[in-house]
Amino acid sequence: MPIQSVNGSNLYYHESGKGIPLVLLHGFPLDHRVWQAQVHDLAAVSRVITPDLRGFGKSINNSTFTLQGLAEDLYVLLSQIHALPCVLGGLSMGGYVALAYQRQYASTLRGLILIDTRAASDDPETRAGRDIMIELARAGGSSAVAEKMMPRMLAPATAQSNPAVASELRAIMESCPAQTIQHALAAMRDRPDSRPALTRIAAPTLIIVGDSDVITPPAAAEEMHKSVASSTLSVITGAGHMSPMEQPQQVSRAIKHFLVKLATS
Repeated sequence: MPIQSVNGSNLYYHESGKGIPLVLLHGFPLDHRVWQAQVHDLAAVSRVITPDLRGFGKSINNSTFTLQGLAEDLYVLLSQIHALPCVLGGLSMGGYVALAYQRQYASTLRGLILIDTRAASDDPETRAGRDIMIELARAGGSSAVAEKMMPRMLAPATAQSNPAVASELRAIMESCPAQTIQHALAAMRDRPDSRPALTRIAAPTLIIVGDSDVITPPAAAEEMHKSVASSTLSVITGAGHMSPMEQPQQVSRAIKHFLVKLATS
């Protein structure tokens, strides 16, 4: 099992394929398994690397962290496995980490992919909601958090027509340690606003959003697209917040097109 010792933590990662390193970061409270379809679809054109961030999945760790700290972990990991420069993609919380990484390690990026995420920091209402969720995780564990989050994670059509995806997503969420959930909620609550840095992003950027995403809606993706001069926007039809799982072929196609364009530019 590929595990690297990074900043006092053992980080797990999965990789498949050869070519330009494509690093895909999972969201909250998830792990590398959300990218199974993309690993399958994109390994023919890239070296697909899907890590478990500190405390998530097989990267077992009980310590607190910040999103900037997760970005620093990632830089060390990718340096150790000789995967720089890379194309870095992030889903939701993974997008927050990708933006934090971009601010500090922009010179190591060949491209940036922001998926169902936003650049703005939490507003007061969202911050208060994070605190409520922290208490829920403390009192009811990961299953209570999954129960609370599930109705907003998927497009209504996905939940009705593809119960296997809903079941898999819930299982991944329920497997996340309750302590990691609390640490991640605090880290997201306290993250800085990334919007001022968007205009300084020089790397080619792909922004992907589900047309039915109610957590980080298309308007948030459009706001980033307007601020990042080198960006393209891909709206995924029939997807909510989990577009890589809900409409994997559309997402893989958008990423593949982006990678091919990078390779020929």
